Amino acid sequence: MGRVNAVKKTIFVNDISSIKHNHFTFKDDLGVIKADPFVIKKAPDGSPYHFDKDDLEEMSKYEKDLAPHDEKDSLTKKEYTEKMKKEFYHHIRSGNMDEILTRLYKLDPESVQLKWGGPVEPKFKI
Repeated sequence: MGRVNAVKKTIFVNDISSIKHNHFTFKDDLGVIKADPFVIKKAPDGSPYHFDKDDLEEMSKYEKDLAPHDEKDSLTKKEYTEKMKKEFYHHIRSGNMDEILTRLYKLDPESVQLKWGGPVEPKFKI
């Protein structure tokens, strides 16, 4: 018998938002992405998000540019948030975010892929 290849799940990301620095959310055309493997967390005000400081610390083990904001950093919180949205965007576009997610969520490396479905030159809002 031959090996059966699992079907890779494709998730389209159309936008990246932030409820505050170190809290990021990936969105599709319906809003916050609720598909597996994403874990939806809730801020004290009830706002949903995917990644917080702990997730960013874990991601930074695989990609140093996805590190949480450090108060000693020369970037303001607003500048940091904008920079991170662009970093996530580029990692999704390059395919690198697939590997980061599979490591973060401890998944089969071939189980999920992210595709950018939003504007090619997004104007991220803070």
